[in-house]
Amino acid sequence: MATLIRRNLKIYFTNKTGVLMSCLGALISFFIYIGFLQQNLTVSWQTLPNAKKILDLWMISGIVTIAGITTSFQALGQLVKDRESRTWDDLSLTDLTPFQLNCSYLVAAIFISSLMQVITFCVMAIYFILVDNINIPNTALLPGFVFVVLGGTGASIINLIIVDLIHSSTTFSRLSSIIGAASGFIIATYMPYGTLSKSAEFVVKLFPSSYQAASLRSLLLNKLSDKYLLPGRRQQMIEYLGIHFKIHGYQLNNYNNATVLLGMSIVLVLITAILANQYQRKS
Repeated sequence: MATLIRRNLKIYFTNKTGVLMSCLGALISFFIYIGFLQQNLTVSWQTLPNAKKILDLWMISGIVTIAGITTSFQALGQLVKDRESRTWDDLSLTDLTPFQLNCSYLVAAIFISSLMQVITFCVMAIYFILVDNINIPNTALLPGFVFVVLGGTGASIINLIIVDLIHSSTTFSRLSSIIGAASGFIIATYMPYGTLSKSAEFVVKLFPSSYQAASLRSLLLNKLSDKYLLPGRRQQMIEYLGIHFKIHGYQLNNYNNATVLLGMSIVLVLITAILANQYQRKS
């Protein structure tokens, strides 16, 4: 299986144009934000102390998470190509089970997703540090990377389940555009969590990446909000920006988010195993 993982990674990174487009796709939300949205959002948040810095850090968290969703989906496009070209049938002749074959694509997608998230974070952090003079807490870097990997894992498994239902590159390409547009709403980045209806909040909580975004917001905004906001105002911001979710009245912390991410990932892996078994029977 390790050989197949290396093969999938090599195919992805050999296509320099594809890697570049994947990076640009991950950063498109960032370009839209700084080009069209930042000024208007800052004005609407002007009653909040250090509104621009808070907004920048909030957007970094969301856009990095979006990058994890979209790039993992793009990475899994190789699975669609292999099935369409019947390469999958050749690989099935090895001693690997369909589930192990799926896992090889999944591991490659998780690696690519995590790497692209790190690149996206670095680009955005450097820009905002130079332009808006924001401060990235050093204490947030290591736990933030842990959540990048956890979130990338959850997003990749969901994308694998979706890709398992796709049988043509044309359908994959069209669905890729839909996922790219929808991901920002799914994790409450294109509009704050506090503005959503109860049903929309419930939908947001169904996706693993939402918990990654919430934890990144907490890690990046914790010191800033604690320094400049009174406790009551800080709690309002936590609920409005989706920094901590509540389930049955209990406010989740980062440890809870990590547990939820792991639990969701395990359940989703079981679903992929079932789908792989069904695909084997159809074949």
